[in-house]
Amino acid sequence: MKQPSQASIDAVRAKETERLRTRRMIAHCDPGDPAHDAVGLALSGGGIRSATFSLGFLQAMERWGFLKRVDYLSTVSGGGYIGSCLTWFMSVNKQEFPFGTTREDYKKRGDVLAWLREHGNYLTPGGALNLWALIGAVLAGTLASLIVLVPVFLALVFFLGHPFLPDGASAYGWLPALPADRPAPNGFAWLLSSGAWLLAAFLMLAFLYALGTSISWWRKSYVQRWVHAAGGFLLALGVLLVLAGAIPWVYELIRQHARGWIQSAMSAISLSGALSMWGALRGRKPGAEGRGWRALLLGAGLALAIYGLFLWFYHLVGLQEAFPAWLRYLLAASVLIAVFANINHVSMHRFYRNRLMEAYMPEGIAQAASGSADLCRLLDIPQRAAPYHLINANVQLTGSGEAKYRTRGGDSFFFSPEYCGSSATGFVATRDYVGGGMNLATAFAISGAAVDPNTYATRSRPLTFLMTLFNTRLGYWIRNPRHPAWLRGFSRPRWYWYLLREMFGSGLDEDTWHIHLSDGGHFENLGLYELVRRRCRYIIVCDAGADPGFGFSDLARAIELVRTDFGAAIDLKVEPIRPRGDDRLSSKAFVAGDIYYSNGTQGRILYVKATMLDDLPEDVNGYRREHHQFPHQTTADQFFDEAQFEAYRELGYWIGARLFKPHAPGKLDSLFEK
Repeated sequence: MKQPSQASIDAVRAKETERLRTRRMIAHCDPGDPAHDAVGLALSGGGIRSATFSLGFLQAMERWGFLKRVDYLSTVSGGGYIGSCLTWFMSVNKQEFPFGTTREDYKKRGDVLAWLREHGNYLTPGGALNLWALIGAVLAGTLASLIVLVPVFLALVFFLGHPFLPDGASAYGWLPALPADRPAPNGFAWLLSSGAWLLAAFLMLAFLYALGTSISWWRKSYVQRWVHAAGGFLLALGVLLVLAGAIPWVYELIRQHARGWIQSAMSAISLSGALSMWGALRGRKPGAEGRGWRALLLGAGLALAIYGLFLWFYHLVGLQEAFPAWLRYLLAASVLIAVFANINHVSMHRFYRNRLMEAYMPEGIAQAASGSADLCRLLDIPQRAAPYHLINANVQLTGSGEAKYRTRGGDSFFFSPEYCGSSATGFVATRDYVGGGMNLATAFAISGAAVDPNTYATRSRPLTFLMTLFNTRLGYWIRNPRHPAWLRGFSRPRWYWYLLREMFGSGLDEDTWHIHLSDGGHFENLGLYELVRRRCRYIIVCDAGADPGFGFSDLARAIELVRTDFGAAIDLKVEPIRPRGDDRLSSKAFVAGDIYYSNGTQGRILYVKATMLDDLPEDVNGYRREHHQFPHQTTADQFFDEAQFEAYRELGYWIGARLFKPHAPGKLDSLFEK
């Protein structure tokens, strides 16, 4: 069977333009030319906070006639919750705007709004799916990961601890504290000897380098570059092998000098490592683990914790004469899970995805067939009056050979009814991608996979190692669009290979057969990037990300990315939005600016920020008095009660009303005028 072909971004835009023409006809809008006058709406990330604020904002857009003018809906993370809800009702189930816009609508469509309000705590919605169900799902994923990895490490320690190389004991001759009647384990001795030789090679290289600096050829930059790279490799690998090979020696040292306390001593090593990591993570800021003293504490802490753990492994199996029967059973369980289990379903991703689907794609209220939400494929979403939906994720590329992707940690990856992909991996038709099986619920859950290793907030190697070991992740392994599987059965990643790659952050690049996707906010949190790529004439950005200090970091990053990647300059002044005074009120919640595209065309942008204004409803002000961080409470809070839900929804609605009401009904030129 022929491998599905990739498409250029121009082919992607051409197909989308056909969709936009159909949309405008159904919505009874001026047909215009969507290739040159497209209107985009971006709903930012921010979990349920963003989803709820954006819900109110969408209600205001619909009430004053602007939502039907929107061609593209670009969503990230929490914005994708409510964006996918809109797509589910309006496009998939061919219904009118589902959330209502006036008090009278509560009689007709209030059931949808009531459902969303009642599911503000979507992770623990009640009934059998309570807090214990959430804890059980987390523990089940953790146990599955440990069952896969720990028996493999135990078996490795057992085989290293038994003679399979000649004269292995001699490698320990230069170390004290090993009893003369106890031969050194040959496998560990080989590691120790190899490490010692590598360190000796490093010293020799350093010596030769110093001597060679008197030769002009040796002083050439490319020669010195090779020497420094080789020296770093020899040093790192040598230290690692020496430490690993010294495990029996350290164990014997502890046993001789801490008789009766060997278990406590080994546990103390791991505990001291855990305390070091806790100290590094305490009070951290996202992304700060890889710098300064925190990086030192995390690295040292992880090394101690792992070393203590492997001392325990050696204590359990390294001294055994025969392969333990219990380890055989554990190893068999490891192989069974690795071969037959789906790595994406055993992690927290599936629990998270299912709870989001139940909350934002309700079948009963939509009068849809049972099971239809679970099977709602992207390629089956018809084009109706609702905007064409772009669901943004991040493809992790920390191991990319291209510096741009490697330093950013990824690239923008979008899902849509017509195409999926990224610049790094290429684009492929949705009908051909993983057999056309990608569905709406999985796509917007991937877009909201905020907790994941190898992101900008968790890129430190120690933290990534621990998160992968304990299966603390919401991300998703999927086939690379460069190698798209035309049958769904061929898209499952191999557990051992990809879990270890994720654990060590190695091989996460655009050329592998499978890629790892995570929250779109790990690349760009506003959803602006893909709209600028499509050169929309008008763009509205609804930003409800957590920004209590009003540093506008998400906006700054988006502006830098589109300038670097597309040559698009955005001229936007946000000072009027910044809160002032003791009450921390903003004079405005939105500002307009210009977009200058690289092809000479120009667009307009409206940037809307979740902030407090004067003359807001008293329930919103009252909630603010009780919760001073509102409307920028932490994204870790994904458990909204009714008062919190209504405060964010009403704030979004009133800010939208201030923006759209003076320009009703749907007068775009008036809305965006300077």
